[in-house]
Amino acid sequence: MSSFNSGDTYHVPLVIQRNVNYTAPCLLAQRSYWREFQLRLSSAVMEWIIGPLAALFAALFWALATLLYSQAGSYLSASQLNLVKGFVAVPLLFIVGLLSGQLVTFDGSTAAWLLLASGVIGITLGDTLYFTALRRIGPWHTMLFEYLAPPFAAAIAWLGLREAMSWSEVGAALVVLVGILIIVTDRGGASVRQPLTKAGMAAATGAAFCQALGLVMAFEALASFSINPLQAAFVRLAAGTFALTIALLLLKPTMIIQTRAALRHTSLPWLLIAIVMGTFLAIWLQQTAIAYLHPGLAQTLLATAPLWLIPIQWWRGEPPTGRSISGALIAVIGIALLFSR
Repeated sequence: MSSFNSGDTYHVPLVIQRNVNYTAPCLLAQRSYWREFQLRLSSAVMEWIIGPLAALFAALFWALATLLYSQAGSYLSASQLNLVKGFVAVPLLFIVGLLSGQLVTFDGSTAAWLLLASGVIGITLGDTLYFTALRRIGPWHTMLFEYLAPPFAAAIAWLGLREAMSWSEVGAALVVLVGILIIVTDRGGASVRQPLTKAGMAAATGAAFCQALGLVMAFEALASFSINPLQAAFVRLAAGTFALTIALLLLKPTMIIQTRAALRHTSLPWLLIAIVMGTFLAIWLQQTAIAYLHPGLAQTLLATAPLWLIPIQWWRGEPPTGRSISGALIAVIGIALLFSR
């Protein structure tokens, strides 16, 4: 027999009911917090997987595209190769923008004109100088000279935009220059690699400077109006290709006609692969990396493009020397320090 009286039995259901009323919301809240934690954790894990992979694959595609450009575009001059690249890549970016509903409209603002001008500097001049250097000093050294672009960009932002450089940034830029000097003064293995020439080094340095100036102008323009990275890439590439076409029509009109003839002797499949990989996929992956990673880490991983050439060159029977590899690694460390702020 139970010893509880009627008053006691009356309160038991009430206590149980209270527990149900107050415990259920707590359990729901715990489950909600746990689900939010799982979502945040999976998002963080995906960021640290997608971001680095996108940056590394962009660097790999740039390295492979540079090799293909040096081989497939041997019958085209630097200007012709840049022109063909633009005529293929611009429609591709336009189609992607059309399908994704991300076509940009020109509003005539100062920032919009600045973005167009950045394409003329970076694409018309920069890429033409890059392809010139590719012919004269080969893919390995041409890509290594691109390490000069970040220090150039920092110096341009300091002089033009009054963005002060700290002593640590100056030191990091000097580390990059030391790495480049180690590479430039390397005279080993000249029998299997294209020798360094003054004209080739000047073209490579000019390409790095134009790339840096174009990017600083683009960043300044993008700070003034809303446009996503893919749209910005389309605007810059379209402006650069248009300016190059006009320049050739005015200065060397026969070169456009000669381009058609030169393409008959060119390996078109490999050239198209180079354009898709280097100008289309690499840009897309680059913007993905910047979206998921800290800019300093993204730039450092993107700067590994020349390092991808080491195993590729070895496989081709043209291994880089230990001195040039050391210089490349020192330059990467300098870029990492430059963007570590």
